[in-house]
Amino acid sequence: MLKYLLIIVTTLSLTACGQTNPNNQSNKSTDTMPLLTKDQKMDTVFFWKIMDYAFDKAKFDNKLKEQAILDQLIKLTPEQIQEFEIIFQQMNQKASTWNNMAAHTIIEGGSSDDTYYYFRCWLISLGQKNFEETIKDPDYLASLDIPVNKKYGYGEVIFEELIPMSDKAYSIVTGKKTEDETFPRAFAQKKGLFYDSNTDIKGKEWTDTDLPKIVPKLCKKFKVK
Repeated sequence: MLKYLLIIVTTLSLTACGQTNPNNQSNKSTDTMPLLTKDQKMDTVFFWKIMDYAFDKAKFDNKLKEQAILDQLIKLTPEQIQEFEIIFQQMNQKASTWNNMAAHTIIEGGSSDDTYYYFRCWLISLGQKNFEETIKDPDYLASLDIPVNKKYGYGEVIFEELIPMSDKAYSIVTGKKTEDETFPRAFAQKKGLFYDSNTDIKGKEWTDTDLPKIVPKLCKKFKVK
C-alpha cells in the first residue's frame, strides 16, 4: 500500500512541475508590453519602453518594427499620442549632431538633409541603450550587426516609417480621416518641434579628412580610408 502511495505522490509532483513551468516561461516573455492607463501622461520612460519593445521584437526588420510600434500607439489616448510625437521630435533634435552625421556619411556613403533625418529616426528605433550610446560615441554603431546592402556595400540605416507613425495612430484612434491642427505632427509644429531642413546640428563641423578620426571603427568596417 505504501509503495502505491509513493507512486501516486511522485506522479502528482511531476504533474505540478509540468504545469508551473509554462507559466514561468510566459512571465519571462519579452513579447509583452506594459499598458499606459488613460490618466497617465506619456513621458520619456514610456516612450523608450515602446522603442525597446519594438526593437526586441523586430531588430532591424523595418516592417515588423513599424507594426510593433503602431500596435502600441493605437492603445493610447489621442493626448498620449500627441505627447509621443513631442518626445520623438525632441529625441530627433538631440540626435542631430555633426558626429552622428559623420557616422551616417560613412555607413551610407553620403548624407543629405532628408536621409540624415531618416537615419536619426532609425537611431531612435534601436531603443534607448543603443541610442544613448551612439549619442556619446557614434563609433559605437560599429559594434552592431547593421544590415548591409549586398550589391553596393552600404549600411541600411533608414527608418522613414517612423515619421508619420503618430499621425497614423492618431487617425485610427480618433477616427479622423482629414488632418487638422490636433494631429500630432501639427501639434508638435505649434510647439516649434516639427522637423525641417533647417534643424540645428550641434557640435563641430568636419571635413571628409576628419572622418577617420571621428569614427575610426566605422571607417574600418565600411572600408573607408
